[in-house]
Amino acid sequence: MKLLKFTFILILIASLTSCEREALPVYPGTIIQIDTVFVKGANLTYPTFTGSDTADDRFYAFSGGSSDDLSDLSGEDWTYELWIKVDPDALIGDPNEPSGQTAGGATISERGRNFELYLIADANADYAIKYNRLDNDNLPLGTMESSNSSVNLKFDEWAHVAISRSSSDGVAKFYINGKLIDSSSDPLWIQPVNDTWLDFNYMYRGGNMNFFKGSFDDIRVSYIDRYPAEFEPNHFERLALDNNTLLQMDLDNNLTPFDPVNEFDKVEIKGNYSYYIKVINTVFWTSEDYVLPTD
Repeated sequence: MKLLKFTFILILIASLTSCEREALPVYPGTIIQIDTVFVKGANLTYPTFTGSDTADDRFYAFSGGSSDDLSDLSGEDWTYELWIKVDPDALIGDPNEPSGQTAGGATISERGRNFELYLIADANADYAIKYNRLDNDNLPLGTMESSNSSVNLKFDEWAHVAISRSSSDGVAKFYINGKLIDSSSDPLWIQPVNDTWLDFNYMYRGGNMNFFKGSFDDIRVSYIDRYPAEFEPNHFERLALDNNTLLQMDLDNNLTPFDPVNEFDKVEIKGNYSYYIKVINTVFWTSEDYVLPTD
């Protein structure tokens, strides 16, 4: 009898151990952490987009109507920022066309009926960036652009892009590489507070269009004006994560399957945003290695 009890205990322990070792389901819950190591000044890992134009070739923040969603962002205090690297084959828009839809330039980011950031031609550079505040018909209410600035952007080089506004002085600002491109105290730059999707590599104007060809990195949306004055962005520094961060993505390939039927992936999100970012099927995850300077 003692032998039977002992055998039963061993079987029970083995069974419990086996259960503990089984992988827990992760869909659609917590994101799987992939071991991508970021060493300051040594490597960057980021997604590169192909410029395709199908419905599945999109990278966007899904909005679900929650108090912790994009609608939680004040219309008067905000910052959107990210790093981009533009491919020479990216769509370059006509600077004389008033809107992103008619200009035809590759879209960096947009919120329909809110704002759009896209590429336009520049006589003194490979490309420039145009920032429009949009009305309910997606037509520009106000425009800022870098083509007339001293910042001359080049293909295959990283550039930091930021738009921000502060309620303390009522000034909206457009920065590239920390340099102030333009600013305005006109109230039209106050953004509507609504539940519009935040798109990053395309715009939607009755259909998906103007897809971006190139790379993105370090995206952050903040509840505050992060940049009241000019600054020096550092691509090797991780962006600060604090209570003023609505949405932040390091974009280090920390993905997990979200929709097995359509093969959509979900990217790791930091900050207060409670929904998900859909990652396109055709994205390539790229790594750049650097040699640290020696003293």
